[in-house]
Amino acid sequence: MPGRRSQRGHRRPAVSRAAQNLLLILIGAAVLWITLGSGEYVNYVRPGFRFLLVPAALALLVLGAAGLRREWRTTDHTPEHAHEHGDAPSGDDHGHDHSRGPRTAWLLCLPILAVFLIAPPALGSFTATRDTGRAAPPPTGPAGGFKPLPANGTPVAMSMGEFIGRAWEAQTSDPSRFQGVPVRLTGFVTPAGKGWQITRLKIACCAGDAVPFPVRVRGLPRPPADTWVEVVGIWKPPGPGTKGTSVQELSGRSLKRIKKPKNPYE
Repeated sequence: MPGRRSQRGHRRPAVSRAAQNLLLILIGAAVLWITLGSGEYVNYVRPGFRFLLVPAALALLVLGAAGLRREWRTTDHTPEHAHEHGDAPSGDDHGHDHSRGPRTAWLLCLPILAVFLIAPPALGSFTATRDTGRAAPPPTGPAGGFKPLPANGTPVAMSMGEFIGRAWEAQTSDPSRFQGVPVRLTGFVTPAGKGWQITRLKIACCAGDAVPFPVRVRGLPRPPADTWVEVVGIWKPPGPGTKGTSVQELSGRSLKRIKKPKNPYE
């Protein structure tokens, strides 16, 4: 019955094709904004993915705009008597309008709201401490081995991966190659029992496969969790008889708080 069908339609609001195309445009605009506008895409994927995200966003914009144009042209050419008699555009004998999508299509709004209203930040100490038993394996050094470090006493800036790799190499071969050399590490603060660690997350593709690179800091007061810091110190080799570990230690000499780097991952 017409009345009954009307009530059912009211209970189950569908998404028109025009609304679906508009959502495509909004999603494309959101991806384009975090890629070229705010630059926050590096919180979720590697910087190189920009060359894939931009074409994908442009494709969504083009598809959405083409769909809206097609819908508007179809609406303009629909005979008025078809609306007056309630004829279904698709000719479905059961009265279903196949030009509308299911209610779940409205869930496409969620990523748009997340990007523009509550954009998730880069992963931090919660992720790094979620699985304390999942320490990253020691990174392998370059093909030709690590380059010799200067012995002039000036702190050497290096990534967390290089520090851990050099420390592991020194621990398993010749400690004198790394012992006593001051280094400068950059990362965020991660609580570790009564002490703390400086941590950087390594991603291969996106934030979903992030693996923590932690280094325990000794001799310096612990800043608040997730604070980005620059720590200068020297590698502290494990004591005699200590079994090899991938969680290396740093005897801290100085600490400076810094802003979060543009690319928070290694």
